[in-house]
Amino acid sequence: MAPLWAQGLALGLIQGVTEFLPISSSAHLILLPLLTGWPHLGRHFDIALHLGTLLAIAAYFEDDLRHLRLLRQVTLAAIPPAIIGLLCGDWFEKHLHNPFHIGLFLALFGMLMGLADAFGRKHREAREMTDLEALALGLAQAVALIPGVSRCGATLTVALALGLTRREAARISFLSALPVTAGACLLKALKLGRPLPPDLVGASLLGIGVAALSGWLCIDLLLRFLRNHGLRGFVVYRLLLGLALVFYSL
Repeated sequence: MAPLWAQGLALGLIQGVTEFLPISSSAHLILLPLLTGWPHLGRHFDIALHLGTLLAIAAYFEDDLRHLRLLRQVTLAAIPPAIIGLLCGDWFEKHLHNPFHIGLFLALFGMLMGLADAFGRKHREAREMTDLEALALGLAQAVALIPGVSRCGATLTVALALGLTRREAARISFLSALPVTAGACLLKALKLGRPLPPDLVGASLLGIGVAALSGWLCIDLLLRFLRNHGLRGFVVYRLLLGLALVFYSL
């Protein structure tokens, strides 16, 4: 069994990278214990990893947040996942967080993302989104509560279908994640109702730092990549990984 600090480092890196690429963080976080035999470190550690990705978004888009750019669109996009998360979030995690369902949704929504990337008009900016379109983006975030869908992948799919450029689709995807992730972390922390176990303090702090740093770098990498490239590579990766998980579970 690897020491806790090594698990914190590895899981923080996986969280930071996969949270900001359209490849599903839940798919990769379920793969690691399957490959290594590591046990789940608990909900406290899950919250710590998401805190790291929150820091990455806040740091990268600090100028947008300070000037309240896209505030209306981001606020509206937070409403559907907040409602669905309160009503169905625990059910999704209990009944669908397994290799078969994660692989199935990984592949299915990967194909939808590929279609949106291929046929979207890619000429609009995020600030041009209407209120109804912002709510549609929120519905994508709500659907992404299902493990394997990928919040980044779902919001990119809807944003591209609405005609946004790839870069603008990624930008509004990352910004809209901020209130949703913050709210989910707060809700999970309140449900736990107890402090972080002392033996997890070091691993959690390391996980936060690694997730924040790798997440920031991944946001920057994806935004640069999407200037001149499409999402085909991510679609192929999702299909291959999804099929592998489905066949593994049979």
